[in-house]
Amino acid sequence: MKKNSIKISTLFIAGLAVFASCNRNDDPKPQGEFEKASFIVCEGNFNSNDADVYAVVDKELQKEIFAETNSRPLGDVANSMKIIGNKAYIVVNNSQKVEVVNANTFESEGTIKDLSYPRYVEKRNDNEVFISNGNGYGSDFIYVVNTSSLQKVDSVATGAGPNAMVVSNGKLFVANMGGYSTDNTVTVIDVKSLAVEKTITVGDVPADMEIDEQGNILVLCKGLTNYNYDAEGNYLGAEIVSNSSLVKIDASSLTVSTIKDFDHQIACYGENVMAYNNGTIYLLDGGVMSIKGSTETTLVEDYNVYGISIDNATKGFWLMSAPYGSLHTATLYDQAGVKVNSYNVGNYPKMVTSK
Repeated sequence: MKKNSIKISTLFIAGLAVFASCNRNDDPKPQGEFEKASFIVCEGNFNSNDADVYAVVDKELQKEIFAETNSRPLGDVANSMKIIGNKAYIVVNNSQKVEVVNANTFESEGTIKDLSYPRYVEKRNDNEVFISNGNGYGSDFIYVVNTSSLQKVDSVATGAGPNAMVVSNGKLFVANMGGYSTDNTVTVIDVKSLAVEKTITVGDVPADMEIDEQGNILVLCKGLTNYNYDAEGNYLGAEIVSNSSLVKIDASSLTVSTIKDFDHQIACYGENVMAYNNGTIYLLDGGVMSIKGSTETTLVEDYNVYGISIDNATKGFWLMSAPYGSLHTATLYDQAGVKVNSYNVGNYPKMVTSK
């Protein structure tokens, strides 16, 4: 009897284990409300402390998710957002900080401080990230920040106004946009050693960068405009010094070739002006232009464009628009430029980030 009792008990416990195992597999715990969201980063109005992130989940818009989740405002001028692993890094430029949140729940995990003019975040390795920082008049650095302590651990000097960054072929490419001064270079930094390998001259005001299938770097340069004032500070007008250009940097040889020289400066106020997917370059210039090989196509006409991003799920593109005196929008298009969905969002939507 004793042996039978032990046998029956063992079978009963084993049955419970199988039942529990089936439950875990059939009904997994949700990873978070925003596990599959598209995040719309809205700069907000300058000096108004009204920046925030909106989320599209199952085609439904959720507003101001940082403030709603954390019961405090995000800050002043949300410049960019980067998802690395399960963390999202939100660069709040005019608040001189980077907010770190859980990418699935959007709950705060800390704040990176001691920054003067942060712009973008890029991954260095599993324990560190790069942050571009500088307005052209000082503190023009790439900072290395530990992702556990959220403290700066190293820095690399760059050109004026380091802005967009991409990593390719073991190198960090930094577009020196100039900030409040001028620049026309890309700084190339070895990811492991942090040595500056080369400073590459491109066009004036390199605003945005993307990586093609070969790992080469596409750089869109907006061109330089001088704004003239008299001794009393009265505005005298603008002088166009150079037009926009699109160039390619070979990731191995670090040589530069021209893809397109514009006969004007592209019509877009922001600097998130280019996106790339599967051989097609999307540019903002009074709307959306696509370039694939030698074919150029106007997909959307809109002189209020403010930013563009690829949608990771559909491989279409998000177009951010900021018309004066009207609601600002984030609109999803398919790859052919056909509108899919549009959302009224916060002030100055700049980019969309998704996993």
